[in-house]
Amino acid sequence: MANIKIPQEREPTSIDKFLGLNESTSGDTQLQLGESPSQINFRLTGDYKLRKREGYAELFASLGVFNVQGIWYGKLSGTYYLLFAANGNIYKHVAGVNTSVGTLTDAKTYFFAFDEKVYMLNGSEYKSWDGTTFQDVSGYVPLIATATPPSGGGTDNEGLNLLTGEKRQTFSADGTATEYQLRELILTSVDVVKVGGVIKVADTDYTVNLTTGKVTFTTAPVVGVDNIDIQWTKGTGQRSEVTDHKYSMFFGGKNDSRIFMYGNGTNRYIFTGLASGVPSAEYFPALNYREVGSNQFAVTDIVRQYDRQIIYTDGGEAFYSYYDTFYDSLGNVIVDFPTQPLNNAIGNVALGQAQLIQNNPITIQNGVYEWQSTSVRDERNAQFISKRVQPSLDLETLSNAITVDWEKRKEYWLAIGTTIWVYNYQLDAWYKFTLTDTPTCFYVIDGDLYFGTSNGQIMKFDKAVYTDNGITISATWEMGFYNFGAEWIRKFMNELWISLKPEAKSSVDLTYQTDREADSDIYTAVYSLATFTEMDFSDFSYLVNYNPQPFRFKVKAKKFVYFKLIFTNDKDDRLTVLAINLPVRMGAKVK
Repeated sequence: MANIKIPQEREPTSIDKFLGLNESTSGDTQLQLGESPSQINFRLTGDYKLRKREGYAELFASLGVFNVQGIWYGKLSGTYYLLFAANGNIYKHVAGVNTSVGTLTDAKTYFFAFDEKVYMLNGSEYKSWDGTTFQDVSGYVPLIATATPPSGGGTDNEGLNLLTGEKRQTFSADGTATEYQLRELILTSVDVVKVGGVIKVADTDYTVNLTTGKVTFTTAPVVGVDNIDIQWTKGTGQRSEVTDHKYSMFFGGKNDSRIFMYGNGTNRYIFTGLASGVPSAEYFPALNYREVGSNQFAVTDIVRQYDRQIIYTDGGEAFYSYYDTFYDSLGNVIVDFPTQPLNNAIGNVALGQAQLIQNNPITIQNGVYEWQSTSVRDERNAQFISKRVQPSLDLETLSNAITVDWEKRKEYWLAIGTTIWVYNYQLDAWYKFTLTDTPTCFYVIDGDLYFGTSNGQIMKFDKAVYTDNGITISATWEMGFYNFGAEWIRKFMNELWISLKPEAKSSVDLTYQTDREADSDIYTAVYSLATFTEMDFSDFSYLVNYNPQPFRFKVKAKKFVYFKLIFTNDKDDRLTVLAINLPVRMGAKVK
């Protein structure tokens, strides 16, 4: 009598913890249960559920086919402004209207605010706007010498400012001398002469010899200490050594009183000095610079970590620097920023795109790295964190990446073209988004993420928006090929369950694949609640509770070894998958 083998029932395999994207080069049969070889436009919730990403909408209609080059939002003199650079203009966006506040070169533009002004760098210009006046940053006029006798010399005070050819010098009058010798010869002009704080009139109160650098008074000034103040111009300074930079950061002492600029394509960065003892964004002393590493490589980012700067180059180098002081021979306190090597294998190739996330810098160098402090003060471990998405990153030019930390979501975004690689650093999980529009820059305002586009728009991500500015979002999630713990046994599946979070309008299409069947029927789960905002009478059902809803589907998967489930959603609705249950019966051994 023949023995009939009846497949054995076993507890359903459950997936209630989704683990994100893993593009394993060993194939998707090696993935953990819950990992996906392809997860597009699905993110993970804080408890590892699978949720279709939100959409975005435009703040205003397209200004034309050109890039939004930078965005800034902040307060000037008590008023909040949204500024952006596009088409050779800086626009302010107020009540839905864009108004140009000034023009500049159409290039990537970096904004920062300092002392009631917003400053703009673009690699060729350095501009400022105070809410009223838009202008080139003319630069602080340094007082280069004090206590100068009429014959010249004096005590060194402030260094020359790269931004300008203007300088000042103060003299102590002796009551008899009429000629006063400036520190420079062959001047462009003498601009202001003050005696006792009173401005004097050229050719009436004094004459100037630009060749010899002498100012001759009609009447000898009265005796005083630093009672004569003369301001002159020689040349235009070395503005390009400032304006060639593209990014900046704050560092220095307890109040981060210095502004560091980098990104001119060299291994040099510069930093500001104190203007009359006060922090300034308009004073760059000629000697305030550092050159790090080989001159074959360029500084691409500087990030503060605790009381250290971490400096990266595109040649795979990293350095650290810190705030220090020492005394010169005259007893003056001198501020210094010593620089030391940190790593000679890993740096950053994407200019200005390092992010400080939970006090750890994240940089890009043939992948994504997180720099973690160790128990040794000046040591950092660069942890490779992009292994799970490295196969697709390897196909891209990573120096083109733009990044942002969406802290509210605990997500690090790396964008190239319309593709976003997202690292959820709270869950240690990756996923991928594809957008309809091409981001050119990101900015976070009050916890909400905005981005400029290559079509002259600014978009805002919004959980209440289900489309990409009116275009349907297509989302896909694939399960890895799973053998249910027995790759030598054939299995049978007659049914499966999926649980969805209740939404006003939600749906998902399911298909599956096996090692014996490439395509299956499409199974659809729809969950619609009655709300007036989403009301469509054709969708009415008897589902009146707000509890998670399991859906059962009858399937006909036979004699398979490996099984893969695929979710898709290309509807303008919300979707959150809570759990999957996959019951199988064991059959005979694979022959």
